[in-house]
Amino acid sequence: MPTLLFLPLVAGLFSVTTWWWVERCYRRPLKQLIADLDDVATPIYGERTANSPIIKGRLTERLAERIDLLHDTNRQLQEQAIKDPLTGLGNRRLLEQRLDIALPLSRRWMHAVSAMMIDVDHFKDYNDLYGHQAGDDCLVEIANVLRDTFRRDTDIVVRLGGEEFLVVLLDTGEDEAMRLAEAMRGMLQAVGIEHQASDTADVVTVSIGVAITPSGVPVSLDDIIATADAGLYACKEAGRNRVLSRAVSRTDTLKNNAIA
Repeated sequence: MPTLLFLPLVAGLFSVTTWWWVERCYRRPLKQLIADLDDVATPIYGERTANSPIIKGRLTERLAERIDLLHDTNRQLQEQAIKDPLTGLGNRRLLEQRLDIALPLSRRWMHAVSAMMIDVDHFKDYNDLYGHQAGDDCLVEIANVLRDTFRRDTDIVVRLGGEEFLVVLLDTGEDEAMRLAEAMRGMLQAVGIEHQASDTADVVTVSIGVAITPSGVPVSLDDIIATADAGLYACKEAGRNRVLSRAVSRTDTLKNNAIA
C-alpha cells in the first residue's frame, strides 16, 4: 500500500522536473530570442500591438515570422547599401560587386568592355543660380535619361558622386558605345532643362568620355575610370557637350598592374 501511494508522488515529481527542464532549455530561450528580435524589429517597423498576428501566433510561428522579418530587413539594408539615395541608381559598391564577376568573364570570353564617364556641364553654376533642390531634381532627371538609354540587364549604371555618373557596358565595342553615348547626350539636351548660367548651351548638357577595352585585354576598374576620365577631360578642353573616346592600351594596363 505505501508503495502504491509513493508511485503517484514519483510521477508528479517527474512531470514537474520534465516541465522545468523543457521550460529552461527550450521555451525560455525561445521567448528570449523573440523578445530580442522584437527589440531589433521595432525601430524599423514600429510598435507591435496585442492584436498583431505576429504576437498571437504560436511560439514556433512567431519565431519563424521574426526570422522572415529580419531577412526582409537585411535585404532592404543591403539594397540601400548599393544604391544612391537620390537617384536610385547604383553606387560605387554596386559597381565593384558587379565588375568583380563581369570583368574576368569578359576577358575569358574575349568580349569587349566599354565605359562612359558622364559629367554635367557647369553644374556648380546651375546650383548657384537655381538652388540645390533644383540641382537634385536635375540629377534625378539625368538618371531617368540614363535608365531610358541603357536598358540591358548587363548594363551597369551608377552615380559616382556629385554630378558624375559612370556606365559600364559589357560585350560592347567602340561603335555601339559611341552610338549609345551620343544618344544619351542628345536625349538629355532634348529634354531641355533650362540652364541660363551655362556657357555651352541654354539647357543642361553633359560631356561623356568613353573608355574602350579591346577584346581579351585584362583591365581593372581603375583602368576603366582613368581612361574614361581622360576622354572626359578632352571633352571639356574641346568645349563640352560632346562625346570623345579613348582606348585602354595593353601597355597602360600592364603598368598599372605592376604598380599594384
